[in-house]
Amino acid sequence: MKTFQVVSLTFFMLLFFSCKKDTPEVIQTEFNGPKINVGDGQAWSFIQTDESENPIAIGVQFDAAALNNLPSGGMHAHEFVIELPTEINVAPYDHITLDWNEHGHPPMDVFDLPHFDFHFYFMSSAERDLIGPNDSTQFNLPLAAEHLAPLYLETPGGVPRMGAHVIDLTSPEVAGTGTFTHTFIYGKYNAEINFLEPMVTSDFLVSKQSVVKEIRHPQTWQKPGYYPKNYSISFDESTNLYTFVLKDLQKF
Repeated sequence: MKTFQVVSLTFFMLLFFSCKKDTPEVIQTEFNGPKINVGDGQAWSFIQTDESENPIAIGVQFDAAALNNLPSGGMHAHEFVIELPTEINVAPYDHITLDWNEHGHPPMDVFDLPHFDFHFYFMSSAERDLIGPNDSTQFNLPLAAEHLAPLYLETPGGVPRMGAHVIDLTSPEVAGTGTFTHTFIYGKYNAEINFLEPMVTSDFLVSKQSVVKEIRHPQTWQKPGYYPKNYSISFDESTNLYTFVLKDLQKF
């Protein structure tokens, strides 16, 4: 009986490890962009791909020291340009900016808290430079209905080198049900979506909370490429890093 048990156990273990070896491992690859100085720390972009080399996430990482000694005293946002990794191109993204808003920005009692805006631009910096303060026509041209995400509102006017903003009507600070902590905004110019913009307050980052939030898509996208199903914010105590990511990218 004991001999039979030993043989059976040996056979089972060989079968188990044989099956385990034949199971393909899911291999994720990460590409990192160049580091830039932000506050007392550094920030950089990253793109993750799956085992088939399809992009699955695009985002920004920065260390906790980046929240210290940020630019102060200005009336407008301070922009940090974050270039994407050079090893891979992921449409429609061209570059990212991290905008530090020491005093928040209008509308008052909505987004007037210290916060960061992460702009994932679909256009180059040179193209952004052509967006001027008097481009009221281009700012206010409406998106076609199929290009406007459900329960999003196009706001009037716009910002030079950026565009106009399309805000989430269900976000607590807009709906009047809570205080601004984080949200997701679409940007547009000349009736085209030209950036995706997650926003987060510095207080939320300091709290080191984690969140994953679903992103509502328009019915159709104007530019072919990879668009996120969710965005997430997290802090890793072991590495002392914040991660802000557009994740679960889907090809359209």
